[in-house]
Amino acid sequence: MIVLCFISILLFNFPAFIDSFNLSEENGIGSSIGGITAPVIGIISSILLYLALTRQTESNVEQKLKNESDIILMLLNQLENELSNFYHKVKINNVENKYLGFDGFNEFCIRIARDQDYKVFERQIKSFKSFYESGQIILIIDSFNLIQKRIEISEISEEMKHLFTAKLNSFYETRLKENLEKLDVIFETHVFFKDDWTEKIKRIVENNK
Repeated sequence: MIVLCFISILLFNFPAFIDSFNLSEENGIGSSIGGITAPVIGIISSILLYLALTRQTESNVEQKLKNESDIILMLLNQLENELSNFYHKVKINNVENKYLGFDGFNEFCIRIARDQDYKVFERQIKSFKSFYESGQIILIIDSFNLIQKRIEISEISEEMKHLFTAKLNSFYETRLKENLEKLDVIFETHVFFKDDWTEKIKRIVENNK
């Protein structure tokens, strides 16, 4: 191309058969080439600018969707951590036993389900909120509901929504369902437990049947 450019300069300097095509005069080549190429360069620049803006817009959309997915994944990990940090302490033969994570959640629900403890509970507690473990359970439920809502309003594809929803449902089925349903039955049978937190448990159980 460089060679052709130099050759074209030599050709343009030759005398033309028609005077209007004569470019050999002073500044004739520069003005002619500039006049011919300027519109072409302008059109090419506009096309390149349009393509760049289009690509930037697509990149912004892709980044936004990636950020949405990252947020949902972060919330799912946070939910797992909240369950892992759950703890339940109980004294057996004057020895304090501490259960962590899913084991702690399960042990607490087993303790609540023991019939022989109900009379003691009724004398000692005002409602389900009286247990320190209940706050941990409500925190997990609030996080679960938040993720569910976040997936619903997210702009990610329907396929990704389906995958995240499946992951969330799997967490509920394997980690929460049995114990929450057990608690819900107990609350219906023993009304002294009931408060706004037990209503939250009832709603999540009904919504995930």
